[in-house]
This record gives sequence, C-alpha cells and structure tokens, in this order.
Amino acid sequence: MYYFIVNPVSSSGKGLRLWQEAREILDDGNVEYESFILEGPGEAAELARFLSLNRTPCTIVVVGGDGTINEFLSGLVTCQGITFGYIPTGSGNDFARGMRLPSRLEDIMAMILSPSKFRNINIGVTSSGGQKKYFAVSSGMGYDAAVCYESYRSPAKYLLNKLHAGKLIYLLNALKLLVSIRPFSIRLIMDDQKLHTYQNVYFAAAMNTRYEGGGFMFCPKASPVDNYLDLIVVEGLSKWKTLLILPTAFKGKHVKFQGIHIFRCRRAVIQSDREVCVHIDGEHFGFCKKVSFGLLKEKLRVIAG
Repeated sequence: MYYFIVNPVSSSGKGLRLWQEAREILDDGNVEYESFILEGPGEAAELARFLSLNRTPCTIVVVGGDGTINEFLSGLVTCQGITFGYIPTGSGNDFARGMRLPSRLEDIMAMILSPSKFRNINIGVTSSGGQKKYFAVSSGMGYDAAVCYESYRSPAKYLLNKLHAGKLIYLLNALKLLVSIRPFSIRLIMDDQKLHTYQNVYFAAAMNTRYEGGGFMFCPKASPVDNYLDLIVVEGLSKWKTLLILPTAFKGKHVKFQGIHIFRCRRAVIQSDREVCVHIDGEHFGFCKKVSFGLLKEKLRVIAG
C-alpha cells in the first residue's frame, strides 16, 4: 500500500502542482494509494507516527522539501516495515541531490511504482538540553544554521521560488550574513576520544549526505549508508577569504584550503563558548551552547534510482 504525504505549499505551490501530476499517473495506473494533504506544521510528524505504528509494512512517499522529510522523520516511531519514497519539490532539495534521485517526475514515479534498487540509509540525531530531533541531510551550528534560518524567514524566498531559482536565496543570505557573523570558539570530542579546540569558528556541521544549503558540497565523501557522519569545521579564516572560498564548495574544492577541517565519526559533541544558531535539515532547532550529533541504530529503507 502506498501512502503519500503532500506539502502543497512547498516551493510556493510547486508541491501541489507536482502532486496533481503524480496523482494522474497513479490513477492512470490503477495504483492503490491514500494521500494526505498537509495543512499546517506538525501534521507530517503525526502522520508518520500513525503510519509507522498502524500501517506497516507499507511504502510512504513524501512530496515536499527537505523540511517536510525532516518533520516526517521526527514522527517515526520505528523504521521497521517502512519503505520510503520521495518526490522533491523544495528550493534546496539537498536530500534528492545527495541520493542522486532523477529530476523528472515521470522518472521518479516509475522508480517509486516499480522499484528495483533500495538503500538502507542512516538517520542522524541532534541532541541538546533534553531536546532530540532527527535529520536526513545534515545538522549544523553557526553560520550555516544562520543562513538556513534567515533563508526560511526571507520574503525573497517566495519570489525566487516562483522564478524557479529558490536555491539562490541560500547564496544571497550566505553573502549577506558573512558581513555580520561573529565567529565563536568550540571544544569538539568525537567518539568519546581526543579533544579538539578551535577558535574563530564560522560553523561546524554533521553531514549525513554530501550537500546542504541548496547544493554546497561541504563533505564530498559523506555517504548516508556508511554508518558514519562526516563533520566539517570552518575556522580561522578572514571574512574575505571565506567569501572567496564559499563558491568553491559547490564543487567540493574548498577542502584543500587551510582552516577547513573534515572528520569522520559516529558521534560528536561540540561545546561552544556561547549560544549559537543550530539547524536540522535546514529547519531551526534552536540556539544552543552544547550539541551532540549521532546516528540512530535503525536504518530507513529508501527507494533509489
């Protein structure tokens, strides 16, 4: 049985338009399915909770952006018995990019309805102060989280989505915030071992896939199936040098510069010298001083191309 969770307002209405096209394909093929059109925050999590408890085994397809996936994950009681499909409609679409999903709806629907390949992916966990949430793409603190936070709130995002250039809002806010961002200091411990300390940190992010922020390949070797998180720490750079390096991250070329640190671990704990902005899959997690990143023991079975 197929269950479709649809965010109709994703990317300024693109979610609804693509769902209408997908529904025609389903009806033409006499596919048995049930759809849920989201009307507000929290509904995707409630549906995930209900379906994972009462409708397994099943295939659940999210029609939306990375934020809709994140909310869906936050409601899952278990991954057992669930096959996950995804129709990307957001402005960033880093999960689809990281999973190398096709761009044409017809190809995605064919893949979902006649799956031949699956990937059992890791799910990341971010914890701070008794609060815990899951992520599929990445979770970070500092500059990248502030960019996501400002991009989500920006009135320009709606306009750029209408022009099919939604990911530009991330780049525009990245450039704008670079002027005002104030670096911070961190203490980093990975897998409960060696302590690393860094001054003048712009951001630190735990990556489950290679991309975040609308296509920045911050951790080029990150894989959602390897049972590890890739961690990036950016520190000790001038703002001008950061500005010059940032565009190279679209191709993953930033890793060769001094001040860019890449690690691989199963768990990381970061203590900052002050509260900084934290995100999960581009969604605002809060302002935190100490954050832990890890992985769920369970994996999610995902339909892949």
